[in-house]
Amino acid sequence: MDKAYGNRGECLLYGQKNISLKGVHEEVMETEKKRMPAEDLRKLQLIELEMLLEVDRICRENEITYFLLAGTALGAVRHKGFIPWDDDLDLRMTRGEFEKFEKVCETKLDTSRFFLQTARTDPGYRWGYAKVRRKGTEYLRAGQEAIKCMSGVSIDIFIIDNMPDNHFVSGIYQLLRRGCIKTLWSVIGVTADPNPAKRLLYHGLRHVPKEVPLGIMEWLGKRANQKETKRQYCISFYRRDAFAKMGKWYDQGVASEWFKDKTEIEFEGFMFYVCKDYMAYLENKYTNMWKYPPESQRFIHPPKSYSFDVEIDLRGRSVEEYMNKEYLYLTKEDWEKEREK
Repeated sequence: MDKAYGNRGECLLYGQKNISLKGVHEEVMETEKKRMPAEDLRKLQLIELEMLLEVDRICRENEITYFLLAGTALGAVRHKGFIPWDDDLDLRMTRGEFEKFEKVCETKLDTSRFFLQTARTDPGYRWGYAKVRRKGTEYLRAGQEAIKCMSGVSIDIFIIDNMPDNHFVSGIYQLLRRGCIKTLWSVIGVTADPNPAKRLLYHGLRHVPKEVPLGIMEWLGKRANQKETKRQYCISFYRRDAFAKMGKWYDQGVASEWFKDKTEIEFEGFMFYVCKDYMAYLENKYTNMWKYPPESQRFIHPPKSYSFDVEIDLRGRSVEEYMNKEYLYLTKEDWEKEREK
């Protein structure tokens, strides 16, 4: 089979500081586009892979269902691993599965290396979805300095709930959840939003205890989960197009039927779970999933500071080999040939 391999290269980012691999280097970057050293980006990815392996271990041992999501699922299909310029890793669990995962992590998570971050475990954390953080690392995204919570390299676990089928009820649901997200984001928006009127609004909203919007969103999710619906959504995430193509304001979310069953897929040489109908999901989310963006548009999230000086454990495999591994670029024809085997 013909495969295209790419060199390690560098990844464009919008950043504020030029950071060395061994620690936080305080040289201020220009606000124009800069390049993250390829070695840094790859080590970031491997730390995220290490965390994914830990989540996968816990889930398999305790019969908890998770799925690779969004760009992570796309990378598994198109690159058999990370998208070469991707700096994050996304998973999804239904609320019921996550509650089991959260409980099991109290005793089964390797807390010498990892921390399960939620609004309950970290008083400064303000989001309704969860993260697994790698202890001993630093990764602070630009613009989020106002959130005084544990930082560090992380992977996201998006908590998924059903969406009401009734359009009117769904519209109310969307308005409420967006109001909650704006309230949680207010500590950033009070200085980051360019609109003076909105900054004034955020100034008031930031005094609302985080438990209020988080409690409302949890109530909305559990209420919607009382019966099966056609669509599902992460109500605590701000981007409406994060999980599927943008629909009408009352018609957000992904088809529930895509995630009824699971299958395994290769990702960085390991097998992980993805929804059985992953191609239907990916073709819905991405207009042309096989079209690679030009290099000038291959961005990562801009970090203000980072440090990755930790030992990585990939179940005994050579980290050096992974660091030097060439990225794989598959075409649709390559993928179809593999499916025929």
